[in-house]
Amino acid sequence: MRVFRPGEKAIITVAVNGSLPTKEHTPYVPVTPAEVIEDAVRCWEAGASVVHIHARDQDQRPCHDYEFFAECLDGIRRRCDIIVQLSTGARGRIDPDTRVRAADLRPDMMSLNCGSCNFSSEAFVNSLQDIELWLGRMKAYDVQPELECFDVAHIFTGLDLVKRELVELPVQFTIVLGVEGALPFTPQNFMHAYSCIPDEAMFGVIGVGQYQLPMLTLAAALGGNVRVGLEDNIYYSYRVLATNQQLVERAARILKECQRPIATPAEARLLLGIKNS
Repeated sequence: MRVFRPGEKAIITVAVNGSLPTKEHTPYVPVTPAEVIEDAVRCWEAGASVVHIHARDQDQRPCHDYEFFAECLDGIRRRCDIIVQLSTGARGRIDPDTRVRAADLRPDMMSLNCGSCNFSSEAFVNSLQDIELWLGRMKAYDVQPELECFDVAHIFTGLDLVKRELVELPVQFTIVLGVEGALPFTPQNFMHAYSCIPDEAMFGVIGVGQYQLPMLTLAAALGGNVRVGLEDNIYYSYRVLATNQQLVERAARILKECQRPIATPAEARLLLGIKNS
């Protein structure tokens, strides 16, 4: 198991919109390309090195609109050097090719969900066949995957992908806890998942809802990277809505108190093995 080293750089990812929050839930969630671009720049100024983006249609519904991703990618790159990570996630049965089509835009990164699980209202399907398809498409365009693991079994799928040389180290295994229908957050579940990630890989965390703050704090203490943002949690405190910028600023403060300097986007590119820019 890895040993925490004071001074070890930490990467902050901000997931600015996700597929669920709408303006009815919070006025602060960005749902248009222009709003996403502005939020990404503000979060970059606050210390985020990676921005994770979902596409939305005109009714704020989740989609994989190619032009939405293209506009966001171009607009963000014109304004700052934050790493852009596009989502391949989808609730329900979406064509696998559609979920990875934006790889040819050559974003810095794309998320890669390492297995299936049952969300509260529908299945979150990520078959091994589809995972291999997505990885092949990412590799063709030098897009770095981020391995999102909603269950301990997903970590072992990721390890198998590394063993079969479908994924190259360095790569980040991200522990996702607190999604209804997937692995819940408990300190025991977190530590077990953490112990399964090899020392030579990077690890990060995604805590959903009320678990964003405790998972952020655990990762800060153990040498991991963190993700915050309105995709995963719309509140700053009890009944107090947050902005993405506020969540990034709090993450940066906690990391610094744990003697974890914040990685710049340039430093994060080296740590994550990113080829595109």
